[in-house]
Amino acid sequence: LGALGGLGLLLSLVFFFNPGTRPAFAYSWLFAIFVSFTLVVGGTFWVLLHNASNASWGVSVRRLFENLGHLALPLGLLSLPLLLPVVQTHIWPWMNHHREAAEQVAAHGGSVLERLEEMAKINPHLTVLPEKFGYLNRTFWYIRFFAYFGILGSMAWYMRGRYLVQELDGSVKHTIRARQFACAMLFPFALTVTFAAVDWLMALDYNWFSTMWGVYIFAGSAWSSMALMLLVVSYLRSLGYLQKVVTGEHYHLMGKLLLTFTIFWAYIAFDQYFLIWYANIPEETRFFLIRNTEGWRWVSILLLVGHFVLPFVVLLQQQQKKNVGLTCAVAVWVLVMHIVDIYWNIIPMRGPTLGQGVWMGGTAWMGDIIAFCTVFGILGYLYMLRLTHHSLYAWRDPRLVESINVRN
Repeated sequence: LGALGGLGLLLSLVFFFNPGTRPAFAYSWLFAIFVSFTLVVGGTFWVLLHNASNASWGVSVRRLFENLGHLALPLGLLSLPLLLPVVQTHIWPWMNHHREAAEQVAAHGGSVLERLEEMAKINPHLTVLPEKFGYLNRTFWYIRFFAYFGILGSMAWYMRGRYLVQELDGSVKHTIRARQFACAMLFPFALTVTFAAVDWLMALDYNWFSTMWGVYIFAGSAWSSMALMLLVVSYLRSLGYLQKVVTGEHYHLMGKLLLTFTIFWAYIAFDQYFLIWYANIPEETRFFLIRNTEGWRWVSILLLVGHFVLPFVVLLQQQQKKNVGLTCAVAVWVLVMHIVDIYWNIIPMRGPTLGQGVWMGGTAWMGDIIAFCTVFGILGYLYMLRLTHHSLYAWRDPRLVESINVRN
């Protein structure tokens, strides 16, 4: 993984420094970063939920989620290219209009908001920018960018650190404080996920909006991170670890949660589609019109069948969730579908924004693969390295025995 990430990083630098490939590769990098972001978000969510609900069954596997959430800060470093104007100009058109307004302010005075209002009088398509200026402005955007990684990283650092200290003194006070912290952080966590989804994905088209968007991204994050942990647990058990603390009952419980979020994602996705279809507002329907044009139509159908129907049918029966081999196969499929989902949400905007049609051909897909392998290679290496630093499970947690003997 480390070699893959290192090689990909070198190739990524070539794509970034080449003016010809930079516009398309900017979308590739955003795609890779956001897929990783959803997994980190999912890992943080499961840690918060396990502690807030005082769920004992998750003690055996919670450390694996803690380590996943702990990748927030490394991911933040990999996200720094998104702060460069030469990258932003190809991804978020609203920033270009704001920079144009700032140049006019520097030349003629006034404020950015006033200049945007003047620009909107000339071009009605820009009318929404002055209306959204209180939230969608560059200064506030940069502040939020750093806040997202700071908040997620702080949550992961505190939760993991609390249980590492418990392994030294064995005090139950750490469990109590972790639960109190988790309960207090659920709301800031929800805001972080929602605003990040709005800033990085929804703002790809500054005219588009959806009140379901934050929940939609959250559902996919929880879904995919649970699938990833099923694979990590199975891999570690194949090496001889966790044999006495993770049983078939844990697979059953994780499989049930995977099924739950399969249904939840489908519910949110359908609600979003139905409300946009029913309202028939041009600014909203644009999202689905683009994704039902040319080749993207088949990707949309694939998501309907692959993201919901197939996992739902397989995970519905109890015995199939206890079948380790089948559950791992479903987990792999879930991760693939989640990647396709994020790709479907980001990449269709690349062609129209760059003026190259809806279904952008050429070699842009190569950049998508390189960016994905780079980010996942680096973060995967750091994750596996982190597993070697401490125990794979919280061995002094007072609920460990209850977790080992859990029964559905």
